[in-house]
This record gives sequence, structure tokens and C-alpha cells, in this order.
Amino acid sequence: MDDFTSAREPPKTLHSEGRETWLALPTRPPIVPGRKAKFFVLVVSVLTTAALHLKVLSWWSRTLGNSTLPAILVANPEFDWYALEPSKDIQWAPCYSDQKCARLLLPLDYDTPDGPTTAIALRLIPAANRQKHKGAILVNPGGPGGSGTSFLDRAGQLILDVVGDSFDILGFDPRGVGASTPLASCFETGSQRALWYLQDNHRLLNLTNGGVQLERARNVLLGTRCEERIGGEWGIGRFMSTPNVARDMLEISQKLGQEKLLYWGLSYGTVLGQYFSAMYPDKVGRIIIDGVFDALNYRDSLWTNNLVDTDAIMDSFFHFCHEAGPERCGVYDSAPSKIRERYMDVLHGVEQEPLPVPLAEPPLVLTHKMLVAQMFRAGYSPLVGFRLVADTMRAIETNNQTALVALAPRIVPPTECKCTDAQTPWLMDAEAYIAVACGDGNEHPYDPDAYAKYFEGLSRMSPLFAPMWAVHYLRCAGWKVRPKWRWTGPVAANTSHPLLIVSTKYDPVGPLADAKAVHERFGGSSGLLVQNSYGHCSFSGPSLCTAKHIRAYLESGTLPDPGTVCEVEELPFIGRVNDATAMSAGDVRLLKALQGLAEVVPMFGPV
Repeated sequence: MDDFTSAREPPKTLHSEGRETWLALPTRPPIVPGRKAKFFVLVVSVLTTAALHLKVLSWWSRTLGNSTLPAILVANPEFDWYALEPSKDIQWAPCYSDQKCARLLLPLDYDTPDGPTTAIALRLIPAANRQKHKGAILVNPGGPGGSGTSFLDRAGQLILDVVGDSFDILGFDPRGVGASTPLASCFETGSQRALWYLQDNHRLLNLTNGGVQLERARNVLLGTRCEERIGGEWGIGRFMSTPNVARDMLEISQKLGQEKLLYWGLSYGTVLGQYFSAMYPDKVGRIIIDGVFDALNYRDSLWTNNLVDTDAIMDSFFHFCHEAGPERCGVYDSAPSKIRERYMDVLHGVEQEPLPVPLAEPPLVLTHKMLVAQMFRAGYSPLVGFRLVADTMRAIETNNQTALVALAPRIVPPTECKCTDAQTPWLMDAEAYIAVACGDGNEHPYDPDAYAKYFEGLSRMSPLFAPMWAVHYLRCAGWKVRPKWRWTGPVAANTSHPLLIVSTKYDPVGPLADAKAVHERFGGSSGLLVQNSYGHCSFSGPSLCTAKHIRAYLESGTLPDPGTVCEVEELPFIGRVNDATAMSAGDVRLLKALQGLAEVVPMFGPV
């Protein structure tokens, strides 16, 4: 059915309202649940922009649910990507035990095929069933700036279990990212970058206290520095745009001997999928876009649609916690509204008096901004992220310092300074996100009146989380490197095979409305599959129904019937909703893979 049952449907509006050895600080009393919350709309500056880079995304994917999956940037660090000789053809070499790696030389500028080149890192997990081999599926984990080769550390085998044993899975690092060269880095070392982001404003900002001006100044500085480091006639920053990457995917596919592209794009990868389909409609084999962002809104630098359903996801935290009961949710109360009121009390209390955690390593002061960001990130994968929010809320309510010490590295990523250590280049962060997202979009200078209207519009949509998203305007207003190639043509086409568009019903940054808009634009060249769940991309909620539709599409090209809505196997806090004993052995294996994918949900935007 199209909606949750009434017992599982949370309200859709945001009202403005372990171990028990405690080391309580005597100067701060516990927050008393039930105190009337006072809600102030604040322009919260974004978490350090480093959160857009892979290291922090890796940290968050691990902290969501104490994941035992390997870290994206530390798995198999001994493999030397630069030891692979780049070639104009794909020359596979053994890597990562039973996998294959290569570095493919492609023109930096396709208008100058004999000019400078970029070496694109490729990593392939071969299909187990070579007799029925159907080709390699290229995957993009989002970002922009997500490393596909590192994504395979966490998700490659799990994706293979979903799509079936007749496909290869191929992760690639887009231009300027990861093991692809040149790297789009505006800093000389990782430590230099970390020190820069440590200077970020940790205060709660609003439009009147100078915080916007500070954020703008930082972005102007970064834009100027990047113009010097990765700009210029042949600087990588001018050749990282999404149409360049789409052309790279075409080259990779054809050099594999595949005339048409097989692709699964997540988050920003859905923009890349839309671009490819519009630019090369006759080269579409199977294209899945999952966790959709409307490429027209993205290209126009609007960033206005994303938060349509974000508050509904936060509301689901209170609803599912209440429905799960006290044994499964540590902040259970007699009604969702009471849990909501207590959460707002926690936010207000920390807003008025930030909470020190002196025994954390390193020491930490919890701020309102950290807690808002925590809930925002948890909305990407509520199945695992909501538990961290509940644990944090309970620890703050009771001023349980022992719990806060244990939670601290899961709330804020610890910073390490390794100024004297040699750093592996392909494990370093880069400024790829801002280079691609701002370069793809229309150029716009900073206008204080326009910015105020932009922020007010976001605030009407999501009062609490608008400040998390409003940084986009400031970031791109300070960006100076413009791409040589921007795609300004239609972002739709009559493709050689229909796309499969996949969306959860409530996505924190890629709303179902965007997926529907893209589906309408592509018309008969697309099918829409809705997953009745909360979170970003179908990964966020294990659904055998969704997985089987995806497999059927890849294997035979079959689209789901119009209006198809898939239910999920698990709900936040509540857990399993179906009887596992009634499943076949194949479904049990498939569900296990889907549960693993819930811990590697990609992130999009300033999180």
C-alpha cells in the first residue's frame, strides 16, 4: 500500500516546541524532561567542510551503528595505486586479493585529445558466474567527490550480492578524487587541511551576529586558495565537471567492450546518471538512479528543494521510539509528543549552556550545532543513526559523563595531527565537492538580500535544519574556478532503454518530489520505484521487494509496474517486521546484504 498504517505514521509537522557508573559534573544539573522548550530559529554554520570529504563520511558510516565494516580510507592501505602504470587502454592488475585494478589515461580536455591527461583509478570485483557474465556495473557513491574505489571496500561485495553473480561491480574515482590524478587538493598535506577546518566557527550562528560574514570570508579565502592551486589553464579544477565525468564513464564502458552503460548512481550519482542519459541517450543500457536530486535544480544552483521531507524524518524518530517501547528505545515516553518535547529541551539546554565532557579524548564541549548536525546526519540512515541520537539524548538528560565520554568520538570526528608522517596521496581528502558542485552550477555573486530570502525559504521548509543547507549559497558564491565544459542542454532524453528511478518515501535531501519530477521529465524513458521508508537512498532501509525489482531490471530490463511501492523488512528501533523463518535461504542471504548496505548510506551536501 502507498502509506504506512496509522500505527506507524508519525506526524508530519515540526512544532517549535549501559553501564551505570556515572561521573556527573556537580555544576550542571540533569535536564528535567517536560520543561517547556523554547525554540529559536538559528542559522547554524555547517559542520566543518571536511565532513564533505571521504574521511569524515567514513567516520560517520562507522559511528552510525558501531559498524564492523572496514573503514573506507584505511582498508587495504598497503596497495600502491601509483605503482600501476597508467595506460590508454584498461590493463588490469591483481589487487585486493581477488580483485582487479587499473589506471586509465583519458584526455583532461576532450576538445584537446592530444593534450594533458588524467589517470582514472578503476577497481573491479569480478562476477562469480563467468559463464553467464552480463557486464560490469559502474557505481558512483555520491558526493560529489565520492571515491568509487574506496566505496567498494565497504559496499562492493554487498552490492554484488544484491545484483546477482553474473555482473562485475566497478568502482572508479572521478577526476580529482582519491587515486585518480591529478588530485584536486588545495592544501599541501592532510594536517594542513585539518588545521584550517579546526578554525571553523563553533558558535551557533544567526543572520545578525556576524556569523554569515565569517562563513563568507572563509569561503572566499578557500575559493582564492583553490584558484591558485587547482585553477589556471590546465588546472584540474577546470576539468572536473559532471559532463566530463559522464564522458569518462562512456569511455570506460566502451573500453570494457560494453557499447551501452550499466550504472547504479547514488545521491549525487543520480545527477551524474541524469547527465549521462541526456548527453548519450543511445548509450543507456541499464541506469539506476537512487536517492534522487533533480539535476535542473542542481545545475541552476538553487538548492531549494532538498529539505521538503527532512522534518518528517525527524518526526519519525519520536514516533518509532514510542512505538518500539522502553526496551528498545532508551528515551521512550508515553507519547511521541513527549519525546519530542524532551528532545527540544535537550537542544535548548545545550544552546543555553554548552556541555563540557572533560574526560573525552580529546576533551569535548557539546554544542547545539553538534546535536542538530547529529540528527540531520541520522536522517540519512535512521535504521542505525537514530540509536546514536537516542543514546546521546539520554546521556545529556542525565548528565552521564561516562556515557558521554564513550559517545564523544561518535558525535564529533577526532582530529589527528600527523605533521611529520608521510601521507598516502590517494587516502588524502580533496576539494572535489566544491569544485564539482559549484562548477556545475550557475555562477552567482554574494548578495546579502538574496541570501536572506534564500535562507527564509529554507526555514519555512525546515526551521531546524535549514541552517545546515544554507551554506551552499555561501560556498558557491566564494568559488572562483569555472569549468571549461558545463552541460547546458536538456536534462532528459528518449533513451535507448528506460532508466530505473528509485526513491524512499521520505528522503532528507533527495525528496520523492525530485524523483517524480525527473520521472516526468524522462517520461516513457523511465520507471519509478518508491520504497516506503525514511532515509537517503534505498540502502537506508532493507527491502527485499526493492532489491528484487533492481535485480530484475538489471538482468532483463523489467521495470516495476506504475505505482509500485515496496515495504521494508526493518524499522528504526522496532527492528524486524516480517518473520525470518518464512524466508527462503536466498532471501536470508539477500537480507543480510541489505542490512550491511544500511551502514554505508552515502551522504550528499554539507553534512
